[in-house]
Amino acid sequence: MIDAAGQSWVPRQAAASPGGRAGELQRFDVIERLVHWTTAVLMVCLIVTGAILYLPALAVRIGHRGLIENIHVITGLCLLGPLLLGVAGPWRSRLLADLRRFDRWSPSDFDWFRSLARRRQLPGDKFNGGQKIEAAFLGAAMVAALVTGVIMRFAPSSWITWATGATLVHDALFFAIIIALVGHVAFALSKPDQFISMFTGRISRSWAKAHARGWLAEIEAEEAVPAAEADGPAGGSSP
Repeated sequence: MIDAAGQSWVPRQAAASPGGRAGELQRFDVIERLVHWTTAVLMVCLIVTGAILYLPALAVRIGHRGLIENIHVITGLCLLGPLLLGVAGPWRSRLLADLRRFDRWSPSDFDWFRSLARRRQLPGDKFNGGQKIEAAFLGAAMVAALVTGVIMRFAPSSWITWATGATLVHDALFFAIIIALVGHVAFALSKPDQFISMFTGRISRSWAKAHARGWLAEIEAEEAVPAAEADGPAGGSSP
């Protein structure tokens, strides 16, 4: 657009973030969504097969214990595959950036754990403190479950003490992960904007302004750079 002085400018509110439409921001790219949903499918398969193996009533009713156990083991070995593939290729930039966010805490993240009445309404990050805690727990639990599962399945008979300890830890992780995932799903369903963004990859600027002002400020700073570059040549005088 051209103003009264003949200079070009880009309206901040109308600008669309890369990969999004006007009034929307790209929250997750295709790789992030593929990693999330593929991992989710694998986790559900592990929970279902684990429940069949752990609960005698289900084991008797369904049968095929050997097959179920093999599916459980193979799925467990593949659990970290989507994440490793996501960070291994040239498509990893946004995924790595978001993984680093989980390890970066600000006062607003700690403020999230206060009651609504006591929160200081600090500019929030793309992910809040609760999401960062859950991501850290699930990441650690997935690795621990994989390690203990490998010991249970492949350790030699002389490792009976290790196998017994691994079984206890593995079973405890099974229940802890179920509780964490139920809470995750319940929270996601209670926040439709965030839930839908895991399918579309986009979220509204109004949501970011209300819940993630710190992240929105980062986006707007990035958008201001090309706008400023466009202003320079248009606003300069010809020699």
